[in-house]
Amino acid sequence: MNRIIPSKLTHPILFPLTGRSKDIGSDELIKKIMEYEVKCEESIISTFKKVDIHGMTKSNRYSLPYNEEIITTLMGESYLNGPYEFHRVARPVLRKLLDDNLYKVRFYFFIEIDDKLFGKVIYHFRYHIPK
Repeated sequence: MNRIIPSKLTHPILFPLTGRSKDIGSDELIKKIMEYEVKCEESIISTFKKVDIHGMTKSNRYSLPYNEEIITTLMGESYLNGPYEFHRVARPVLRKLLDDNLYKVRFYFFIEIDDKLFGKVIYHFRYHIPK
């Protein structure tokens, strides 16, 4: 699985994940991103329950054979936490699922961080509709 790894591991777009640590390596960054992905999944499952959508993830998340994907990109801004405000990602996901009348879904989040200019965080909501 290809993941965009920022070339500059001290870029401000990474501060909400890493703090202002200058000693972080790419392996540690990937671990932090994966932890954030799990938090996003837990958050959206909680939201799904409120609107009666049954959302499930796998223990080996990236092995899910997804056939649909919703991509949301949040651009870096002067407010460093802005690209990590998850409600700005959950809304389009929820809107798409409800518009398509999907009430049962297996999914995972795949997050990439691009550090060009101000940076951007790219959220991939990859899902499969169980039968």
